[in-house]
Amino acid sequence: MKYSVTSTLEKLQALTARIWVVQGGTSAGKTIAILLYLLNWAIEHPGKVVSIVSDTLPNLRKGAMRDFLSICRETNIDKIAHWNKTESTLLLPNDTIIEFFSTDMLGALGARRDLLYINEANRINWDTFSQLEVRTREQVIIDFNPVNEFWAHTELVNNQDRSDVQFLKVTYIDNESLDEQTVKAIEMRRGDGTSNWWRVYGLGEIGSLEGNVYEGWMSMDEVPDGARLVRYGLDFGFSNDETAMASIWECEDGRTIIREEVYQRGILGSQYAEILKSHNIDPSVLIVADGARPEIIAEVQNAGFRIIAADKNAGSVKRGIDRVQQRRIGYIGKNLEREFLTYGWRKKRSGEVLDEPQDGNDHLMDALRYAIDDLSRKPVEYGGVRF
Repeated sequence: MKYSVTSTLEKLQALTARIWVVQGGTSAGKTIAILLYLLNWAIEHPGKVVSIVSDTLPNLRKGAMRDFLSICRETNIDKIAHWNKTESTLLLPNDTIIEFFSTDMLGALGARRDLLYINEANRINWDTFSQLEVRTREQVIIDFNPVNEFWAHTELVNNQDRSDVQFLKVTYIDNESLDEQTVKAIEMRRGDGTSNWWRVYGLGEIGSLEGNVYEGWMSMDEVPDGARLVRYGLDFGFSNDETAMASIWECEDGRTIIREEVYQRGILGSQYAEILKSHNIDPSVLIVADGARPEIIAEVQNAGFRIIAADKNAGSVKRGIDRVQQRRIGYIGKNLEREFLTYGWRKKRSGEVLDEPQDGNDHLMDALRYAIDDLSRKPVEYGGVRF
């Protein structure tokens, strides 16, 4: 792709404070604009150190680092600068160093720098940001999608004692380099303009989680090292509904990671075993499935998978939701994200909120609930294995 001057970049260049808080919806071009700005800054400021940071190295490599190296290739910076792959640093001819590191790297927070950029800052905590910021001499830039309010709002933007902070909100409208198909794909999700997805990703506004079943979930790109796969949840679809499957992982730090595995319409009962195999579903891990289709459960079981029907007795929905709400959740998957942001409690016409979730856009929500609800019961023996 060719990198051009967009409204996002122009608005960014107009900021003057020490700390820039850049909030944006999907495809706003905020990361590219920030990278273009800091590369130009690095060229104009010899002998400096620029740090580009994210929460984990995999997230950094697939995000800001990949975009930055692409910019260097297309602007021919790579022809005059030295890239050290081992150290993840770029040395410019003027002796300015641009370094990449993640906040989970041992000792990374102790170094000093001149310019700091934290990509997807909502993935790190306030204490980590504070340590990075206090070790930065000149300028700090953070960006994020505003899935919910976090320390960038409470400690920086809305803190009257911080006179060194400027806030910028951008949306896809500010990114004139977007192709027409991407614009259409975003705008077709507008609906009536009231969904949480549209608020966050279309308008770049802080997610309105009032009335939502779940809140506080953290978007992730990969399952963390050391996490243990403990369950799958499976919700059967029909001709007009998606079959949805999620994997449940438990981390040593107490977090629960939910990853989207299958999200597909039109799967016939005889196709399920092959679909699961094609998605590399581990046959040794228990699948907790919608009990409405016992014939499919039998088909999958006969194919060598461990699968049981979920408990769908009276009160099971609310009980399962309560058990999900008790966990610190990280999630992986766009359909999972969309459902999370739009999964709300039912309301009467009077506006009274009922103690039951809305039907419809809830296939993965049901699947993960089956699995987590099952995880909370007493262990049982199944197929010679204790679960």
